[in-house]
Amino acid sequence: MNLYSYQYLIHNFSASNYLFIGLVILIATIISCTAFFYYRNRNNPRFRNLLVLVSLIGALIIVMQTGQFLEQQNSDTKTGQTVTVLKKIAKEKQVPLNQMYASSNNLSDGMTIQAGNHYFVLHFNNDLSNYRLEPVKLVSSPKHINKSSFSLTSIIDNNNDYGTVALKFIVGFIMIVLQINLSGKGNLAPSNAVDQLQNYILGGIIGGVIYNPQITVMQFAVILLIWAVIVFTAKFLTGQSNLLNRFINGNPQVLIDNGQVNVTRSLQSGINANELAFKLRTHGITSVKDVKNATLEQNGQLTVTTYDDESVNYPIITDGQINKAVLDHQKLTETQLEEMLAQHHTRLEDIYMAQFVNQKLEIVPYPTKK
Repeated sequence: MNLYSYQYLIHNFSASNYLFIGLVILIATIISCTAFFYYRNRNNPRFRNLLVLVSLIGALIIVMQTGQFLEQQNSDTKTGQTVTVLKKIAKEKQVPLNQMYASSNNLSDGMTIQAGNHYFVLHFNNDLSNYRLEPVKLVSSPKHINKSSFSLTSIIDNNNDYGTVALKFIVGFIMIVLQINLSGKGNLAPSNAVDQLQNYILGGIIGGVIYNPQITVMQFAVILLIWAVIVFTAKFLTGQSNLLNRFINGNPQVLIDNGQVNVTRSLQSGINANELAFKLRTHGITSVKDVKNATLEQNGQLTVTTYDDESVNYPIITDGQINKAVLDHQKLTETQLEEMLAQHHTRLEDIYMAQFVNQKLEIVPYPTKK
């Protein structure tokens, strides 16, 4: 059993206040120094970013420690009550305060008090307004704690929950960056259904797991890896099968052709008249008669060309797969396309992208193996 000395309780009662004040002063000093360097180098954006970063970290630490400080203040109030009781018992038993010990810094019924060489059990009524002492004998010698120790480990333990959340944020951030880079995208802006679904579920996974203390960082990483495997499996399969690609990602849909609106296709694509008119206005077009071609892309954007513009030419072959919608739009058959490929001495699976421009097939092949 641990018995805490009167000096220990008094020290803990005030130490937290000094630590908090010292921490605030230290952070303010660091921020001030960083601000001074930024002022001296205002034309260098790195110092501005450094100032913002240091300020945010400082604010984070202060907010975290403020919460602990308020909790400590509540604990100090209870410690103050214990100190008051120890003073009364010391006076009653005529024992110096440096020989007074308590088994807890919070008043509670049944706590042990040492006054000199004598031990007592402290009993309280329900509202802790009065007490009585009952002499007792200890089975084993207690451990006397006279000095409090300040260690970095105690601070880390107190902030363990925040540390776990921060680590989960870092893991989630790394996974998002990896998925962006591995998918060849510069950002998370969706270009098809898989990208949109990936953003929704990835956000749900990260948001739902980060604040759940029952899910460990390792489990979080495994969940993210499982989702990454599913996403890249879908990307791989859509690249291998044109049918699966159309099923998952869909095809561009021509809604307006030569000034004529395909109402049936527009409604099938979920585009009503108001939405179509709005999308046209965003392109500065007020009349469908001015539109040569308007195509609804897989990401929901409308690509519009007028009679004054050059026609948008979609690839007729992508990733070794024939785009049949474009093939039909160009009024070509697969047989004709195969004849063109034979003229170029090229196989379909060797083509990265091909477009039909000015009645000619322009081919971009995959790099040849050396």
